Amino acid sequence: MRDFPLVSVVILNYNGLEYLKEILKNCLDSVLNTNYPRLEIIFVDNGSTDGSVDFVTKYYPSIKIIKNKHNLGFSEGFNTGIRFSRGKYIALLSNDMTVDPNWLNPIITLMEKDRKIGLAGFKRLVLGKKDLIDGIGGNLYLCGRVKPIGGEIDKGQYDTIREDLDFIGGAMVLRRETLAKAGIFDPNYFIFWEDIDLCYRIRKHGYKVVYVPYSVIYHKGQATLNRLENERAGYLDYMANRSRIRGAIIHFTLPRLLSTFLIDLVWLIVTNSEGKKSLLKAYWWNLKNISDPLKRRLMYGKSPPYKCKFPVIPFRFSSLIRRLKEIGHTKSLRGYKIAKFDQDPKSSHYRQSHLNCTKSANK
Repeated sequence: MRDFPLVSVVILNYNGLEYLKEILKNCLDSVLNTNYPRLEIIFVDNGSTDGSVDFVTKYYPSIKIIKNKHNLGFSEGFNTGIRFSRGKYIALLSNDMTVDPNWLNPIITLMEKDRKIGLAGFKRLVLGKKDLIDGIGGNLYLCGRVKPIGGEIDKGQYDTIREDLDFIGGAMVLRRETLAKAGIFDPNYFIFWEDIDLCYRIRKHGYKVVYVPYSVIYHKGQATLNRLENERAGYLDYMANRSRIRGAIIHFTLPRLLSTFLIDLVWLIVTNSEGKKSLLKAYWWNLKNISDPLKRRLMYGKSPPYKCKFPVIPFRFSSLIRRLKEIGHTKSLRGYKIAKFDQDPKSSHYRQSHLNCTKSANK
């Protein structure tokens, strides 16, 4: 047993019993059935009101429970579990995930051999759909919008260890020593980009972020996020933009940061009215809170240059051109309607214009 370092498994929950039903039970059961011999399991409840805590207390007495008074978000929710944990390694899971019995062994073996790995991620398959990849991590567009890798049948195309992904998120294993240097999650990312920000900081401290395909978990797929969007329309789009802009200010090189602002300006042309609203609102939030990301930008230090992984922008030029044509066409129609309105003898605008012209002629 001494040859196996202690792993703390932190499971974050928010009203999982009500919305996930059997999946929450399956999540806990699968972790308890893990082949790895040295585990402590920590259940962090983010202010649930559905009896999740009572359920875990009654049926899973070996699991340690942390009860937050209200929903602290993904970042601070996981942080409470990380602070409470004792393991050399900390595995993070959401309540809509289940794990393969052998999910930890390949990752821990690799991290024990290579002390420069600060964060390692899993091959994440969609729960209940045979061999459909939910995600392995992803890359970033030039402006910081995410390009997740997944949504395809697993044919072995991602069966090699990778260190070149821009980020790994959703679930991961963290080295405690790395967190002591790079820090835990930034609570200002209530949702989205918290994992990307952490990947940046880990790499800035000289550690590696690695995808390990032999460690497999299963994901229900956006269960918590879908619930949030149903409760508050447009909320996820706003929060995604808010977190992305904050991360760009902190981590992007100056040329890339300026490119981000330019691309977002173009995005305002391409997107619909709801998209415009969420983006402008996100910029306003970051402007009001600009001092903290600027301080962190200085504190965290220089970022590496952007590695161009095409495509580098989140829209096609053809879409932009089509949108500009639509706007031009709308303005033309508007101008035509105004001109036609002015020539209508029945319109008050025509009568007033005609009266003014007549007065001028009679002077």
